[in-house]
Amino acid sequence: MGFEAVKRNSSLDIIVQQIKEQIKKGILKPGEKLPSERKLASLLKVSRATVREAIQALAFSGYLETVQGKGTYISAIANQYDEIVRFFLDFSNYSLDYLMEVRIMLEGEFARLAALNATQEEMVEIEKLFNEIAKSKDLNTFVVKDLEFHLTIAKATHNPVMNRFMKIIGEMLYKETAKIIETSRDTRENTIETTRYLVQAIKHRNANQARELMSKHIMNIRVSLK
Repeated sequence: MGFEAVKRNSSLDIIVQQIKEQIKKGILKPGEKLPSERKLASLLKVSRATVREAIQALAFSGYLETVQGKGTYISAIANQYDEIVRFFLDFSNYSLDYLMEVRIMLEGEFARLAALNATQEEMVEIEKLFNEIAKSKDLNTFVVKDLEFHLTIAKATHNPVMNRFMKIIGEMLYKETAKIIETSRDTRENTIETTRYLVQAIKHRNANQARELMSKHIMNIRVSLK
């Protein structure tokens, strides 16, 4: 395979892009099983934890599918999804500020619907991710887990269109990974505090409060990015 060793100070984004490139070139084909975390870590010269984060990100973005007990596979629609993402990126000459503005509008509604529609299992997963965010020891993990948290809330709406939109938003955010990680140095504590209340609002089916807290959370990040 054509994977290249990643420098220690490289961002997670480089690993994600390498896997995407293998899919785009047809080296990794739809339906094919992805090499194990151990093998990828060896090829890329990074830790298994870093590979695991990249796989999680790609799975939530729609490029990979993880089957419990069997492994991770290339999504059957990986190439088509990549074309959709490129369409949005090319069609919208957006700034990060514009994207955050859209997130305030959309994700507030995602949180509201998640509070109404989430199953008990989904609520457990949302709370589990929040705990992982709160306990994260480095900013890279903090940002990855935060995105996973937002994607899980979108999935809990049980609206497949909203779920797909959130995956596209997540893909767009990867372009700004370095900036978001840097900003997280100042916003981490505020994010944890607001998200803690957001989780409680979803658990207690308080839809309007969940919407307000999600909008407040993203608005605070938007302000800090300016």
